Amino acid sequence: MPFGPGGSRPFPNNYREILNKVLMLLGIVIIIYAILWILAELKLIPLIIYALFPQFVLLLVGIFIFYQAYSRRNLY
Repeated sequence: MPFGPGGSRPFPNNYREILNKVLMLLGIVIIIYAILWILAELKLIPLIIYALFPQFVLLLVGIFIFYQAYSRRNLY
């Protein structure tokens, strides 16, 4: 069942904004991870920084989810 008054949009605007933010966050994380991988392979940074990066990503995702829930608490 399509959303919107004309039925032409696949997502309502607020879901589109959230999806855009999630995809932007994912793209930034992939870019940072690739840069850290290159720097670790070139021995410019310690390998431990590269190894701990997934935990930092999980922390960022958790903060993002909490922020979205907190900022939209009065909408529903």
